[in-house]
Amino acid sequence: MAVLLPVTAAAQMPAGASTPTSPKSLAKDLLPASYATKVGFTKVVIKVTTSSKTGEKSCPNGAQEEFENASGQSGLASEVLACTSSKAAAALLSGVRSGTSATSATPPKQLGSSAIERSSGSSTYDIYWQRGKTLEVVALNTNVPASTSSTNPTVAAPPITSAQQKVLSKVAVEQDSLLR
Repeated sequence: MAVLLPVTAAAQMPAGASTPTSPKSLAKDLLPASYATKVGFTKVVIKVTTSSKTGEKSCPNGAQEEFENASGQSGLASEVLACTSSKAAAALLSGVRSGTSATSATPPKQLGSSAIERSSGSSTYDIYWQRGKTLEVVALNTNVPASTSSTNPTVAAPPITSAQQKVLSKVAVEQDSLLR
């Protein structure tokens, strides 16, 4: 899996915008490895990484991590971006909304009215939501191991199952509980 948030045109930092949360402090808002293990993703593919260069001027700081299930056929990712303002986070979320495909699933109500569930690619299902200046995302890849970047183009990706959908929703709610 690659970075989950699609890179949009870099927005200018709004006048009077505050400095966002430091990248290292965002690590605490990511899904704990123990919870990933609990829901079946036992292998850490990418340990917690933080950056102050996300490619988004108005959301410069981020953290992410990725896991894989025991069979190596599904991946789970957790990501957090700290923006300079809640308006910047909303703008980035709006870009995601217009740049990805909607799914038929509804994100958990606990994530608030900003939450959206999207499909990026044929086998990755994402839930995005905003909390103030923070944009969070969790993603479930149903076909390609998180640790590889190539796929067999002749094999159609399976759609998300109801069990996988439940895991994705649970993971989003768990990650959200860390931010509050």
